[in-house]
Amino acid sequence: MNEQTILSTSPLDEQPLAWPENAIPERWIVALFNKMTFSYGVKFLDQWKGIDTDGIKRHWAQKLFVLTTAELTRGVERLDSRAWPPTLPEFLALCRPPVEPSVAFHEALEQGALRTRGEPNVWSSPAVFWAWRKLGAHECARNTYAVLRPRWEAALAAELEREVIEPIPKQDPVELPAPGKTVTSSRKAQQLIGAFKLKNIGEAGQGDGRRWARRIIQRRDAGDIFSIFVIECAERTLGVR
Repeated sequence: MNEQTILSTSPLDEQPLAWPENAIPERWIVALFNKMTFSYGVKFLDQWKGIDTDGIKRHWAQKLFVLTTAELTRGVERLDSRAWPPTLPEFLALCRPPVEPSVAFHEALEQGALRTRGEPNVWSSPAVFWAWRKLGAHECARNTYAVLRPRWEAALAAELEREVIEPIPKQDPVELPAPGKTVTSSRKAQQLIGAFKLKNIGEAGQGDGRRWARRIIQRRDAGDIFSIFVIECAERTLGVR
């Protein structure tokens, strides 16, 4: 065997493995490991002593792929309060801490109300937002936690168990009526309510006469946009306000 053959089969000539597809970018995991190296020193280095560092980085990158950018940022920020470097499960818990259903429900009430009014809203996890959307803003607002607890816990658990949780969508701005248009908007709202009430004609004796109000609320919860006046009228009719 000549020298050329020996060199061509040397491990040094092997091509590096491609970075996994379902993984966070390589530069992110390198930055994370650098931060932990600089923060913890030998504590961190000794933790992986004798283990393939490249393999560890790839494994972490794949496991962290399920997290959002906001969750990753939260985990990195929380490293500053730890005296010892975290294991992978511990770092995942820093990024996505366990969610207490009752706390999440009251967060959803508060942030959901802000979002409905078009005001800035901040959610601890996208899972809480999607659970709120699944139950419906109206249902969450008009019922107590004790009433909604089984449905809320099921909805929240389903979202938390997703491999990838969709990010919270951008909020559409709430447009205020232009000067001089308030009366016209009110008249249009009354006409809309009248149209819903007309659908109840012929249904007397088949309900309590409030089906029109329930239809408005159902359509609102489904994503249709109504004026505040229309929603208030429907909610008063249903005894919500």
